[in-house]
Amino acid sequence: MKTYCTYERLVPVAELDQHRHPKNPNTHSAAQIAAIAAVFEGNGIRQAIVVSKRSGLITRGHGRLDAALMLGYETMPVDFQDYASEQEEIADMVADNRLSELSEIDDCAALQGKSRRHV
Repeated sequence: MKTYCTYERLVPVAELDQHRHPKNPNTHSAAQIAAIAAVFEGNGIRQAIVVSKRSGLITRGHGRLDAALMLGYETMPVDFQDYASEQEEIADMVADNRLSELSEIDDCAALQGKSRRHV
């Protein structure tokens, strides 16, 4: 497991699996989990799983956890963050997935290594 992201500590995957947020409205297909696993294998882990300091539950990274389980990883990088309420945790879970759905990929720029900035 190659890890390139910042994180507070490595947490056993089996432990994380017991701390999924029960109110997570997001789902991941088997194809999406396989794609995340392929990215891990090709590029390493570049984003930590986020766990709430308030509840001890995962707020970001349920799909990354599923990919780690699929690959048989023993640990995953975790960042612990503050949330004032359960509502903030849920809002962050939803935003984590919904905002990425709104992005568009410029295939030509990606192939040429160019960056597009919209301010």
